[in-house]
Amino acid sequence: MPLKTATAVSATTAEKPKKRYPGEAKGFVEEMRFVAMKLHTREQAKEGEKEVKEKEEEAVRKWEPSVDGYLKFLVDSKLVYDTLEGIVEKAVFPFYAEFRNTGLERSEKLAKDLEWFKEQGYTIPEPSSPGATYSQILQEMSEKDPQAFICHFYNIYFAHSAGGRMIGRKVAEQLLEKKELEFYKWDGDLSQLLQNVRDKLNKVAESWTREEKDHCLEETEKSFKHSGRHSSPDIIMISLSLNLLPHALKSFNPKNIQAANSCPYTLVIKTSCSSTTYTRDKISLAFGDSYGNEVYIKRLDDPSSGTFERCSTDTFQINGPCVYDICYLYMLRTGYDGWKPESVKIYAPYTKTVKFNYNKFLPNGVWFGFNVCVRASLSTAIM
Repeated sequence: MPLKTATAVSATTAEKPKKRYPGEAKGFVEEMRFVAMKLHTREQAKEGEKEVKEKEEEAVRKWEPSVDGYLKFLVDSKLVYDTLEGIVEKAVFPFYAEFRNTGLERSEKLAKDLEWFKEQGYTIPEPSSPGATYSQILQEMSEKDPQAFICHFYNIYFAHSAGGRMIGRKVAEQLLEKKELEFYKWDGDLSQLLQNVRDKLNKVAESWTREEKDHCLEETEKSFKHSGRHSSPDIIMISLSLNLLPHALKSFNPKNIQAANSCPYTLVIKTSCSSTTYTRDKISLAFGDSYGNEVYIKRLDDPSSGTFERCSTDTFQINGPCVYDICYLYMLRTGYDGWKPESVKIYAPYTKTVKFNYNKFLPNGVWFGFNVCVRASLSTAIM
């Protein structure tokens, strides 16, 4: 570690250095993200401080999904989004108007989904008590405590955009015969929509005092708890089950954005000793974070070099778009030899090291891997 240099100053003239808050240099949204990540486990985020609870894994093993449980979640979600959109439209505080028509709005999309369920013969339930209570809290907060409201606004929209897509795919596969709901679709590029809102949030927070910013950050844990209370057991269990074992995800569609080669990564892939002697199959790989940033390698292996032989360890140096904490990884095998990876480890200078343990043969022609993004977003709902 390089030695730090210091400059001596007179005790009578030295000024006390200004305290820097985690993420402050990048803008207030980064401060909010850092505080939110602290509410996750160390395994889920490098800033995580939450202890792992074994009852989460036990609950997953006993859980069986249901459409009725999922419908309750959708109804409560619509009430919450109706409230949020009504608040920014009314704009009791002028800066709320900055968040009109961001492209992240979900109320209209949810209305279409609930109408579809009704057409299929399902009875649409009334909002639950937790959903109605949270809606009322948001309304009252928006009129009296704008900084606290902005914290809830940020966590609701960004948690859904981060984990919502994977939940939507899992729900479609397990409950809806692969029907893709509007709730998990956005008009336009989601990454850009999110960035636009980040910019607006940072701009609004520039006029806040440090005390007002801290008050907003202190509201983070409450926003997690309220969001969790109106989530149905099905949604929470889906989010928890996604990363327990590697799983196939037929709907996965990697982003081919390799032109943005700005960050280096080291991939260490260990092939199981129970794999085939060697493989000539094509191996593709994609990994990313919960904000839409993704690295995609169309062809990772080199059949002529003996890559991925049984009991071997192969290291790859690649460049790709910069990501925050890596929370999902999928691999695609195409061919007839077969291949059983034991683990994939990813090192990068700007994010924590992550390791994904496979120990399973990859199916042919299907993206297969892990997603912990959804779990990171919703695991705090299990209390």
